[in-house]
Amino acid sequence: MKHILLFIALIAPFFATAQQKQQLTDGESVLIYSLPKTVLNIHISSERITETPGEFYLYSERYLATTNVITAPKTYYRIKGITITPQTKPDSKRTFKITPVKKSLTTRITVNDKGILCGINVPPVDVPEIVPPFNLEKANQTSIKLLPLEEEYMMAGSTVKMAEGVAKQIYSIREGRLDLLAGQADTMPKDGESMKLMLEQMDRREQELTQLFTGKTTVEALTKTIIYAPDSASNAEVVFRFSAFNGLSSKEDLSGTPYYITVKYNPIETATAKKKKEKGEQVFSVLPVKAKITVEEGSNVIYNEVMDIPQLGIMVPIPLETMNKKNGKVLVSPETGRLLSIQ
Repeated sequence: MKHILLFIALIAPFFATAQQKQQLTDGESVLIYSLPKTVLNIHISSERITETPGEFYLYSERYLATTNVITAPKTYYRIKGITITPQTKPDSKRTFKITPVKKSLTTRITVNDKGILCGINVPPVDVPEIVPPFNLEKANQTSIKLLPLEEEYMMAGSTVKMAEGVAKQIYSIREGRLDLLAGQADTMPKDGESMKLMLEQMDRREQELTQLFTGKTTVEALTKTIIYAPDSASNAEVVFRFSAFNGLSSKEDLSGTPYYITVKYNPIETATAKKKKEKGEQVFSVLPVKAKITVEEGSNVIYNEVMDIPQLGIMVPIPLETMNKKNGKVLVSPETGRLLSIQ
């Protein structure tokens, strides 16, 4: 385990590895711990669609009897979905220094790798990192190679004659597939697996040649992560924008459609804790709030979940005075800062 700060061991070796300690310039030693903070990783999954006309699109109706073709190059974007994963970080605004007092339970606080409080007289607990579903898939760019054309098409030197030759290749593949399925091909496959392989190759070849008339559509999957820290309640705050022409953009780019985030919760009301007179004798836990996180595009709700947000809750002192000084134990959640148990 990596330590954020080194310290001089004041307690049993088992817990010494879990604490952080800082030596001050005047010779005084302190213990340092942080309460947790939740940030939101907003994952936007989208697609970039590129349409490319076929070389012979002008002759698609003549030779293939179809008008459903791409006639001009075009690129556009669309959103597939939005997910949010919480991530726990130490709260810099709730980081405390404790001056340890001999035989005090504060000398037995434990923190994890991030310096977040895990409890007193208990082993440290690491918060598992949630791997974001970041994915970037690029569609394969296939180059279409024509079968050898007959001499009359090669010598013609005209696009229309070339288109006629490609169309004949397509019809030849179709006829060969029908013969294969009817069992009338000159060379039949030996088994079912070979038959399947031959049919797949013929289908793929026909599709490639047909795209020379109808055009080709390439889809590229894109995922972008935006980090949002809910430090207060918010109502319809623009978190990002999305454009069909440019894809994901910043919230300052007015060319895109705004996507809003709303954070709602009921504040926790409690009496103000009295400060203890004895220096360094106070350790805090958190009463996190249950916040409703909503992401919307206009009136369309994209995401709607409830989760614990510790930085929006209140701090509560752990009642150390009620605990046994030798073997008292406190368990605190490093994810929410909530006091889980006192023994």
